[in-house]
Amino acid sequence: MYADQFDAACRRCGKCLEACPQYSEIGIIDSLIDHLRSGTEPGLDITRCFTCGMCEEVCPEGLSLKQLIKDARLKKVAAEGLSDLNFLCDPSFDRNIFKTAASLEEPLLFGQGRAETVYYPGCYSSYIHKNMVLAITKLMERAGVDHAVLDGLDNCCGLTSAGTGNPGVVRDNGPKLVAKLREMGAKRVVTSCPGCYMALSKVYPSMFGDLGFEVVQASRFLGELIDKGALKLGDKAGGKVYYHDPCHLTRGAGIYQEPRDVLSKVPGTILMNPDPDGSGCCGFGGGVRVNHPDESVGTARKEHLRVRAESGDIIITNCAGCRQNLIEGRPEDGAEVFDLAEYLLLSLGERLPRNDRAMIDLVNESYSKGKSGYRRPEVR
Repeated sequence: MYADQFDAACRRCGKCLEACPQYSEIGIIDSLIDHLRSGTEPGLDITRCFTCGMCEEVCPEGLSLKQLIKDARLKKVAAEGLSDLNFLCDPSFDRNIFKTAASLEEPLLFGQGRAETVYYPGCYSSYIHKNMVLAITKLMERAGVDHAVLDGLDNCCGLTSAGTGNPGVVRDNGPKLVAKLREMGAKRVVTSCPGCYMALSKVYPSMFGDLGFEVVQASRFLGELIDKGALKLGDKAGGKVYYHDPCHLTRGAGIYQEPRDVLSKVPGTILMNPDPDGSGCCGFGGGVRVNHPDESVGTARKEHLRVRAESGDIIITNCAGCRQNLIEGRPEDGAEVFDLAEYLLLSLGERLPRNDRAMIDLVNESYSKGKSGYRRPEVR
């Protein structure tokens, strides 16, 4: 049991809680361990954890308070059964948020072809953050990359559902997704979504063995295109740019530098944070956006206020969840928010049309139909 390992090694130094954006009392460690061992009340609201991994990053023993909380969540699901929260992103659920989004607004779906390079956008990008998909596929076309796109809810990777305590989607969809990618002739699979990247590069090989193709995160892929001269950037973007590190891409997958290297090559771009020191969470992850919407979006608003205090013009990220929260939490005079590929396309003089208010309305209506008792956040 991880709780026993944690208890034996933990110094109770409190560094994890100094770093944690949600919890602060050292007593919650023993409370969680007692809960996992004997079923006593956990002593904290386990739904407030962003699963950002900041605790893991600072622990001198390499321990994970996040893992204790995830184990407590699994214990709760085992005792009480799955709830609508666990099914929000499950393709088999009638009120799946992406099915709802598709009923309200036409999704961005491509006809499946064959190519050695396959872009796998993930559900959030295909159904809600469509500019992320449009931007990178347009950049691929400009660079002359022969590619295909695998999208659609039937091809969900399942990692979001697994994170809530519903691992069935990974078990059911994983082998079918891998088989589909092989059928399409994939030698390299490019993905923007940190969750999809983690699923394909780490979770799937551990569950299903060698996938038969390479998995490449979009920032590395775009950097390769730029370095070999296939993608030439323009000077139509620029300004003081803050790069927001997505938690699951950085602390989860270890990808910090590649997006910064790409941004440093965009003419006129002044990168406000050339290293990840001080990077924080947008507040989206861990189910907090649905369970505690005010806290979630309020966390994104705090980042805007920090960037504004330093006269930043633009916030760049490469995660649909971060993009969503940072757009919803943006004050009227806050920095513009772009996906990494969207910003590169902007440098070439192509600004994709977007309606952020309509996107946020779509998100909130989809959540409200998928989760009982959901209410739209009040952003202050």
